[in-house]
This record gives sequence, structure tokens and C-alpha cells, in this order.
Amino acid sequence: TSGTRYYDNEAWGVSFQVNDDLALSYNVHKSTRAVENAATADVELDIESLQLSYSMGGASIKIAETSADNINYNNTGTTFDRDGTTVALTLAF
Repeated sequence: TSGTRYYDNEAWGVSFQVNDDLALSYNVHKSTRAVENAATADVELDIESLQLSYSMGGASIKIAETSADNINYNNTGTTFDRDGTTVALTLAF
């Protein structure tokens, strides 16, 4: 009665190349878990991410700020949320 019937996923993103070296992007992912029991409400997971990339010659620095809400698909009030920052430096020789 508490199993999953299906997941309905929706994702979209937009990016903007500011100049030859700088790029910005924003992405959203929404996932809805439909449960077997009709009396139980469907559960939604939300993820948003903002990224920045700067390249110069063979060097690139990339930064992503990501926020995820209810990643455990819980509908009883105790949600598992996470925020994270990723920084990457790439060097090409």
C-alpha cells in the first residue's frame, strides 16, 4: 500500500554565454513519486542549481550552487534536504 506506482519527472535549464570566457546556467528538476495507496498524497522532490564557468586559455574554473529538497520522497513531515557548493579547477597542458 505504500509502494511506488511511477515517477513523473520534469527538468529544464537555461544557459547564457556572457562572452567567450564566461557562462552562466540555471537548472531545475522536479520529480513526483506517485504512491500505490490512493489515500496517500503524491510526494515531490525539487532540485535547483546555478552554475558559473570561466575559461581562459587552458584553465577553467567552475562553480555550482545546488539545493535539493525532500530527496527521500517523504510525505510524513520529515524531509531530507541538502545544499551543496561544487568548485572545480581544470588545467589543460
